[in-house]
Amino acid sequence: MKLSRLVLFFGLTGCQDQAPAPAPATPPPPAVDVPVPVPPPPPPPPPADPRDYLNPVPDGMVDMCTLADDMPCDIAYHGTDNFVGSPLPGYGAPGAWMLREPAQALMRVHKSLAPEGRGLVVFDAYRPIRGTLAMVAWAERSGQEHLLSGYIARRSGHNHGHTVDLSLYELETGDPVDMGCPFDTLDERAHTSNAEGEVLANRMMLVSAMKAGGFRNYSKEWWHYRFPMEGTVPRDVPYGCFEAAEGTWQPEEGWNQPGYQPPMEWVPTPCFTKESSESAPGSEP
Repeated sequence: MKLSRLVLFFGLTGCQDQAPAPAPATPPPPAVDVPVPVPPPPPPPPPADPRDYLNPVPDGMVDMCTLADDMPCDIAYHGTDNFVGSPLPGYGAPGAWMLREPAQALMRVHKSLAPEGRGLVVFDAYRPIRGTLAMVAWAERSGQEHLLSGYIARRSGHNHGHTVDLSLYELETGDPVDMGCPFDTLDERAHTSNAEGEVLANRMMLVSAMKAGGFRNYSKEWWHYRFPMEGTVPRDVPYGCFEAAEGTWQPEEGWNQPGYQPPMEWVPTPCFTKESSESAPGSEP
């Protein structure tokens, strides 16, 4: 009995030693670096609208640039495309304010031109006193004091808000009407009657429409019209809300001397929000 049990034990042991070894485990696949997608950069913010820095319209005035969609404003003194070659103080934001009565009269003129397929484009209206003084300073430092007689006024009707610089444009195409020379040409070419043919006809159309609206042309500037009024006062409220307030502005030292370089661009700073527009006109931030 003992022998048979021993043989049986060795027989079982031998069978176990001869069993096939288990297959080796399959190695894991090599790690692959998966690039993490990089989100595109956010789009740049839209450029600031200069009119976001426009002061509240002074009492008794209206903004001509918002009265009619088809009466555009092209405010040359806000930028560098003007006879001075630089922005004028007081024009930190593009606007064209006028006293209410001449503003309403100008709208009637604009509408009267529609049957002719034409409308008005405004270059300048109310002008802060500092803007007028900057024109005088430019004439002095550039050696062109002769322009102070007939073209550049030390005191201007623009300061009162009843005077406007403008032209005609074609309603269908938006193209400017040929007036013979650009707005702000400071020589005899700008004299209203110093033209012929189509140019003279265009100037006379503007004269006739404006006269019917109660405006008077300045004979040396085809674009310049005044609405006669009594009791108006000159103002120095700037268009830019970040500019020095009326009564606090001072010119830079030497600004009427040769070699002076005026600022060539505006650097606006936050000054008020739409919700707090009751702030004083021209108040500093």
